[in-house]
Amino acid sequence: MARLSAPRLRQARLWLLVVGVRSRWQLRLALARHRWTWYAAVVSFLLGLLGLASTPLGSVPAFLAGVVGVLLSVILLAPEWVALRRGRVALVRNRAATTPPVVAPAGLVRLPTDPSEVAWCRPDVDEALRDADAGYLWSADRHVLPKRVTAHAAAILAARVRRGTMFNGRLVRQDDELTPELLRAGEIRLSDTDYYSLICSNYLFGWRVVDRRTGAVHLDGSRLPYAEDGRLLTLSDSRLANAIGVSTLAMTTDRKLVLCWQQPKAAVSGGGLAAPAGSGSVDLTDLRDRPPGESFVDFLTAAMRRELMEESHLAPHQLGRTWMLGYFRWLNRGAKPEYLGLTMLTVSSDDLHDTDVRLVETPYVQRLTVDCRLDLEQLRRDPDSLDCLPEDIAAAASMPLYMGVRALGAALRRDPVLDRHLRGPSGSQAVESVHDAG
Repeated sequence: MARLSAPRLRQARLWLLVVGVRSRWQLRLALARHRWTWYAAVVSFLLGLLGLASTPLGSVPAFLAGVVGVLLSVILLAPEWVALRRGRVALVRNRAATTPPVVAPAGLVRLPTDPSEVAWCRPDVDEALRDADAGYLWSADRHVLPKRVTAHAAAILAARVRRGTMFNGRLVRQDDELTPELLRAGEIRLSDTDYYSLICSNYLFGWRVVDRRTGAVHLDGSRLPYAEDGRLLTLSDSRLANAIGVSTLAMTTDRKLVLCWQQPKAAVSGGGLAAPAGSGSVDLTDLRDRPPGESFVDFLTAAMRRELMEESHLAPHQLGRTWMLGYFRWLNRGAKPEYLGLTMLTVSSDDLHDTDVRLVETPYVQRLTVDCRLDLEQLRRDPDSLDCLPEDIAAAASMPLYMGVRALGAALRRDPVLDRHLRGPSGSQAVESVHDAG
């Protein structure tokens, strides 16, 4: 288990200061559109002070005008300041979120340690992903969030972003629901979104926007992914941000998993949980310099590898082949699309013993575990169980970790090539055989 060294901890404090300033600046810019009267009052107040300071002592009318200007700006500023700091609405937890009816071949999967965490899955899509030839089509056009969401966007951002360090990065949205037919010969449409839109839509699941004075519910975030009849909206019909999430299990040559532990005070994701070492969102940067005619699966696995290197401080030469394992929609995150993979590393867990968390990831990742034992035989027998993991990690498993391990167990049953590689010899010989198979 690697931890930050003392010199890097000192660097981290400075980095966190810079990160905090950047995060708050982005929030102020986002709120400026909704609180322009507050900023106008601030400017008026400063101009009034400047007028008072520059007024000659003998000019009584100018002095009185400056005083009146300052008083008027304070009168305007006070209610806006209160509204900005406290808000007219509050976010209240909704513990009674329901799950949608499902029709085969779709199904619901619950996290064994927390049954309230639910995923919507399609086994036929998981099988089709293995040999999918579908491409992808990018559009720079942005989808507009529902008006009932944008009406409260400022209050939602002020409440959620203030709780932690978040950047408003540009992300990739998935516009089409996956089907085996689309994966075999089609193009998945992608478009532009950002993290703040994700917070105001998908990540509003489990929360209600409530009027502070009357207690009236303006918006129930848990209803956003569903139609009026309670069915889950397809990604083609959903108007939420639906940013693509990716997670890849990193396995060393001695068959150990590399995991990251989330910061306990994580603002959106479950704090303090164990997650795959490469877990995050597909960024707009993942679209840069992609080869023409690239498949959708290759695009996603490249994003997985980028996340893995960022979060686990791994170098490109330490990564072998990445296998696509599965797909699910995470209901507790507004039914956003999530993809799962397995990346074979070219190094052993001992080689990674001194690996530290990357400095830029310290606001989100507290430490790494580089030698998590995975009982492959137990996993083959029961992919739905967490018994294949050590007890302490199983008890703290996040939804992406559970779904990744579960998808690996299902893949071992249906994919003899992958099963043979993981059953084969450990060390460099196995890594070379994985490269050959790719």
